[in-house]
Amino acid sequence: MLDAAVLVDAISRQSDASKIVDTVLDGLRERFGYRNILLLLLDGSRGVLITRGSRGYERTGSTSEVRLGDGLIGVVATDGRLIHADGMDDETQPAGGGRGETVEGTVPGPLSRIGVPMIVQGKVTGVLFAESRERFAFGADDQAVMTIIACQIGASLALAEAPAAEEHASKTHKSFDSPEERVFRVSHHTLDDSIFIDNEYLIKGVAGRLLMFMLDVHQREGRVGFTNRELRLSATMRLPEVKDNLDTRLLLLRRRLEEKGAPVRLARVGRGRILLQPHGVPLLDRVEI
Repeated sequence: MLDAAVLVDAISRQSDASKIVDTVLDGLRERFGYRNILLLLLDGSRGVLITRGSRGYERTGSTSEVRLGDGLIGVVATDGRLIHADGMDDETQPAGGGRGETVEGTVPGPLSRIGVPMIVQGKVTGVLFAESRERFAFGADDQAVMTIIACQIGASLALAEAPAAEEHASKTHKSFDSPEERVFRVSHHTLDDSIFIDNEYLIKGVAGRLLMFMLDVHQREGRVGFTNRELRLSATMRLPEVKDNLDTRLLLLRRRLEEKGAPVRLARVGRGRILLQPHGVPLLDRVEI
């Protein structure tokens, strides 16, 4: 496992996401002899895994996305567990893609495949995948190496995203401080948490509480950056005990604000980070019924 330790050390010394990916792929190829490797990251809003980097494939005539649950790669992401397949033949189910599609340049007739989930704080963030034309190419040691490296990738990429998200939030915050911005009124009806902006209905329920919470914090502290963890832990949210309910409500709220052309928007600036974008000065009004 000395080579794995050396590679983990090399990954941990990188702070840029692209360099982290290159270090992983080059290290697996040079130190362990893996010739065909893919690193895919999860886009939860679309339900797909997107190829972030690869080694050993041609790029022409192939897709770079895998839908969750499709093929070995998609199942690794949905189940959150390592899957390896040995002694395969040309008729075996493809690594990813459906309806005859293949993930970016999958080698023809692979005999061995392995996919390992990248997990950060209990959530799958991507998949590390390798395949070979040799039978039984990925033994117990290979599975251990891939698991160790996948864990380090997930943690390193999460840390690499955080400073960029904070910097973006800081710059955007400054851009909304102009005194020439318009004033708009946001009314919160506490009976059903319905929200009206300038007397026009927007949304209600959990999504309404989310928006009001962020606007209230923005008004009191001048802050525009929020985390999913902060929203979940807030006692005022009263979120239902349903997995991923928060992400679903945030997506619904973001789309509703866009559809209505509202003077406030939401943007994702990193995994688990939300940016509030008020295009003006919100005047908050709570209506008790």
